[in-house]
Amino acid sequence: MSIWITRSEPGATTLAESLERAGFKPFKAPVLSIEPVAFEPPGGRFDAAVFLSAHGVRLAAPTLKERFRRAFAVGRRTRQVLLESGVEAAAAEVESSEGLLADLPSLAGQRVLLVSGVGGRNVLGAGLEHRGVEVERLEVYRRVPASPSIDCARIDAAVASSGDGFRQAARVWFAAGGAPGLSVLVPSARVGALGPELGLANVVECAGADSRAVLAALRSMQGSA
Repeated sequence: MSIWITRSEPGATTLAESLERAGFKPFKAPVLSIEPVAFEPPGGRFDAAVFLSAHGVRLAAPTLKERFRRAFAVGRRTRQVLLESGVEAAAAEVESSEGLLADLPSLAGQRVLLVSGVGGRNVLGAGLEHRGVEVERLEVYRRVPASPSIDCARIDAAVASSGDGFRQAARVWFAAGGAPGLSVLVPSARVGALGPELGLANVVECAGADSRAVLAALRSMQGSA
């Protein structure tokens, strides 16, 4: 089975290596690239830092890791990158802003730093502020759309790791003459809900965005074929 990996690097290579070891044929063609932006961390110390992506960890953790008492990650992949940076962190059981918000302990009255990309949803920040948390957001990168060349006839399924990635993958797929029946593996029901409006309704929901979750979903697909 040939799998189009649409996520940005270095996650694309990590996933491709896992899929290849499992006997799949990965095809890396990211539809988003990550562009660092200049940032100035807020002064002082924080009671906690919340990292909403592995990209944010790689770009900001070395500068910030002495500035907070504890850390939280949006999912297992982000937690792993934090560990590699020397930071212990708790990860959400359900890998989304909503899932992390549900799992966070009470932080009322505390100062919390959200590390993220430019733009995007503010579900977590708004939810924490509603709980009486002093929230400061630090944007350290932006996502830049890419339009790689793909051969639709050689692709059996695709992996999209975010809503923005799913949207851009759909544009690339249909621009290349792809059919609407493509199976797209997504990390959550929220991302999967975009499928019908994008014209790609054959969505397979994984239990997260990491390699383990994608492999489990692919094996389930094979078993039901």
